[in-house]
Formats: sequence, C-alpha cells, structure tokens
Amino acid sequence: MTASQQAKAAGLKSLLHVQQLTGQSAQTLINWHRDKPELFRVVIAGCVALTNAR
Repeated sequence: MTASQQAKAAGLKSLLHVQQLTGQSAQTLINWHRDKPELFRVVIAGCVALTNAR
C-alpha cells in the first residue's frame, strides 16, 4: 500500500490533505511511510482525529 492509499484508507481525502494538515512535503511523508511506518501511522491517525474534530 502506498502512502496515498494508506491515507485514503484511513478516511482522508488524499496525501495532499495530509501535507496541508502537517506542513510536511509529500516526499517527507512518503519517506516516513517507507522508513518509519509507525511514525507515518501516528501522523495519519492524528490527521484523522483533526479532520473529525472539525
């Protein structure tokens, strides 16, 4: 599963949405997905929580 697919599977619109919420570049998010999967999972969970809180 790609970083974008994982974001969408979590209920987010896209990886761009994650970029906007976190201020991180797409490349950084992709690198985290590849190199630090637990960090990426926590970032996605945080983005979901922020999105649902709005």
